[in-house]
Formats: sequence, structure tokens, C-alpha cells
Amino acid sequence: MYIQEAMMELKDFNEKEQAQIKAGLSEAAISDKETADRIIALVPEEWVRKIPFFVRKHAITKTVEKIANEHPDLYAAARRKEGMPAKEKEELRQIITGIFEEKMNKHNIK
Repeated sequence: MYIQEAMMELKDFNEKEQAQIKAGLSEAAISDKETADRIIALVPEEWVRKIPFFVRKHAITKTVEKIANEHPDLYAAARRKEGMPAKEKEELRQIITGIFEEKMNKHNIK
């Protein structure tokens, strides 16, 4: 099945967002990249690919930071080397896909 990706360009963002992008978007300092990778792996890959490359790192790091701050128990479960328990994994999947869905809708990324 062929999936057409939305190819957003800088002009597709409002003036304030364009100024932020040009200035360089902030990124969260992620100390545990393996945990971040495990968390982001819960997001459908095609969703991540739809995020314009020039804001992707910002979106990913800030989302992982948000989860670490707002759901420390789930973040701790993701840090486990032996794998996340199924219940926590599903709960985390719902939270992160909800965050991505909300942000993608806000920025009209389809």
C-alpha cells in the first residue's frame, strides 16, 4: 500500500512558528537515548516521518521530556533493560500517540 507523506515546508507554518524555526527550536536534553528510543518506537513510524525534518528532533525530545516529567512511573518502566510490562507499555503507547495526534492536528499534519 502506498502512503503519501505530507511534505510540509516552512511557509506552511504561521509567522511566529517560522521565526522560532529560523531561530532554532529548543530541544530537551535527553540523557538516556535508549529509553527515548523505546518510547518513540511506540509511535507509528509513518507519523514520525510526517513531521517535517526541521522540527522532528524538537518534537521528539520535547515529547520524551514531557513524559518523563508528567509520567515518571511510565518513564521508569521504559528504562527497564529487560523490557516494559505489557500494561505500562500499552498505557505509554496511548499517552504518546495522544500527544503526537494532538500536535499533528494542531499543525495540520495529516
